[in-house]
Amino acid sequence: MHSRPRRFLIQAWLVARVYVGYKRIQILTRLGRDTQSAFDRCHERSAQAIYDMAVRLEGLPIKVCQFLGSRADVLPRTYISTLSQLQDRVPARPMEQIGPFIDAQLGRASEQVFAEFDRTPVASASLAQVHRARLHDGREVAVKVQYPEIDRIVHSDLANFKFFVKVLSKLERNFDFTVVINEVEKYVPLELDFENEARNATRMKECLAARTDVRVPTVIEEHSSRRVLVMEYAPGTRVTDLDGLRDAGVDPQEMSKRLIDLFSEMILVHGFFHADPHPGNMLVQPDGCLVLLDFGLAKEFAPGFREGITKLVMSIMTGDKVQIGRAFRDLGFRTREDRDDTLALLGEAFLGWALKNQKSYADADMLAQFNESLPTALKENPLIEVPGDILLVERVSSLLSGIGKQLGSHVDIGAALLPYLAAPPAPASESAPRPGVDLTLQEKS
Repeated sequence: MHSRPRRFLIQAWLVARVYVGYKRIQILTRLGRDTQSAFDRCHERSAQAIYDMAVRLEGLPIKVCQFLGSRADVLPRTYISTLSQLQDRVPARPMEQIGPFIDAQLGRASEQVFAEFDRTPVASASLAQVHRARLHDGREVAVKVQYPEIDRIVHSDLANFKFFVKVLSKLERNFDFTVVINEVEKYVPLELDFENEARNATRMKECLAARTDVRVPTVIEEHSSRRVLVMEYAPGTRVTDLDGLRDAGVDPQEMSKRLIDLFSEMILVHGFFHADPHPGNMLVQPDGCLVLLDFGLAKEFAPGFREGITKLVMSIMTGDKVQIGRAFRDLGFRTREDRDDTLALLGEAFLGWALKNQKSYADADMLAQFNESLPTALKENPLIEVPGDILLVERVSSLLSGIGKQLGSHVDIGAALLPYLAAPPAPASESAPRPGVDLTLQEKS
């Protein structure tokens, strides 16, 4: 592992290299040069450089690549094919390093807990790797093991990323991601707490108990700890594996519709949702059942927020600018000048465009429209307050948009949402946290 100063230098060099590369081509474009081939080469070089840096440093850069590698709706194909490899195929740590750590977390030799333990991981990602094992009672389990020093690495990377975002916001006035990195700083460390993940998984299993098309593996609590998580083994192929879907007899279109239906239920009925649905966290089994994994990032809305989201979606559907502005303000949005037009444009980008065009993912036309209009509007009347909860909803929407593009989705998002907009919230026993148990990513008081 590299020290923080060395990590900073490696990351800074990459940021500068990618930024200067694209800036140079933008200047050539303004001069009237044909730059398409130059953009193609820059995409390829940049994607490979980002991948190489993430593999070299691990930690938070891999999480960023997992998100970028899911955005087939907005990023060039080169980025998707290169960065999506990091969704579950990060170079693993050797068993000589992981084995003693597992024993220490279990409080005893792993042989006393597992009758069999596969030394080769079945998956490895940004914060942990997963091994297949069998308990002495015969149950097959997946053992998720956190990398021993990953907490220090994540905190170091967060500090570095905050600096880069600050510098880039000064260079590119229309792209200030400070509010985003502040939310990342709040949520990512909680993904390092596997006890939190276990509670979230159990909670989600309860919420989705009535569905036969979705499965949440059961956590084996007696063998789990803050840094080792043991759950039932639930293999499958990635949700974006088109051949795997067809082998399971699942139409990619049907899967795209199911994902929108599932997350609409989570957000609009239960008010509790999986906030990191990249393809590595969603598997399809041979019987067509969808398996949800990795609940380190999950969210339960504060009281009233679910109803606020419903009102916002309904107001965007009607296109009433006054109601859209009111719904955004009720959720906690504030602009420098209290005007409805800015918030109405934000509503168009958030959902309105997809509703009008009957699409479930962004495309080049949408990006061209809002890359031109939205930065200008926000520069004239900037957002000064954005609720963190809505950023997680937007994150889910972005990831599902990218998956929808990969699945070739033709789902009418408006028609898919309507049944849930009219549905009442789930009963308290299904949606509210149990007394004395923190099931959410809300900040501790």
